[in-house]
Amino acid sequence: MSLVKEPVEPEQQTESEQEQEQEQEQEQERRGTASLALGATAVAMLGCPFLPEELPPWIRFFPLYLVLPVAIMALVCGLPDLWAMRGDEAAARGRARIGVALGTVAILVPLAACLLMVQLLE
Repeated sequence: MSLVKEPVEPEQQTESEQEQEQEQEQEQERRGTASLALGATAVAMLGCPFLPEELPPWIRFFPLYLVLPVAIMALVCGLPDLWAMRGDEAAARGRARIGVALGTVAILVPLAACLLMVQLLE
């Protein structure tokens, strides 16, 4: 009799063991990569108006219409990941935190610009 666990073939696993493995795989998938990618994209789109003037206006200004939806998606993807990793001490929260931070910045910059424009017009 050995104390070492031997790998079990999928046919030999019970349904509860298979469900536990699937739950572990789903927990491991929560890394915050989607939040990081969306947050970085939203912040990058804020710089599109500063591209060279030789580019067509739709390339320079159209991404500004998408900044807020993409930034909100960064928050929507990042916050549940952070909440799911709350009890796990070994979880790497860096990507999700950075994605949420970039999404927040991408939301606050246009709002601050709008408030500044309103104050300048008064």
